[in-house]
Amino acid sequence: MKPASLVVELRDQISRWWSARNTRERWIVGSGAVIAFVVLPYVWFWEPLVERAEGLRAEVTEQRRDLAWMRDAAQQIKAAGEGGAGATEPVTDGRSLLGLVDRSARHSGLNDQVSRVQPDGESSVRVWLDRAPFNDLVKWLDNLEGAGGVVVSDLTVERTGEEGLVDARLTLEVGS
Repeated sequence: MKPASLVVELRDQISRWWSARNTRERWIVGSGAVIAFVVLPYVWFWEPLVERAEGLRAEVTEQRRDLAWMRDAAQQIKAAGEGGAGATEPVTDGRSLLGLVDRSARHSGLNDQVSRVQPDGESSVRVWLDRAPFNDLVKWLDNLEGAGGVVVSDLTVERTGEEGLVDARLTLEVGS
């Protein structure tokens, strides 16, 4: 059979089937076809496009907020590096040390890895970090020592199963 004759035969079968339906059935089937013709493209095409666009808008908003924070942090770091008004004052007591540890961990990107901070006497704190990038940990400790006069009095570092990540337990003290 030729493709053209298949089309003609299919059309004839549909026509016979349609003719065999009463008026009410034709109305129901026709209405269903129109509704399907309108609803299905909406569900398959339009709605996913709108949802994706909304998701992208939310992502852009979040990225703009992150960019603003990064610019602000860069200015603070630059001011601290120049020894200007934004420079970190040396730590003189345990409360200042807790605040410095919290702020500096946040600025170093280690805030999510700090699992616990606990005062340890008048001028020291104990800090627990889980799955922290080793290089970031070393930079953070160097910044603490240089900017805030904080020294590491005790440090235990253990490997994790992932390359470059460590668990660390340390005690920080106000330098003398």
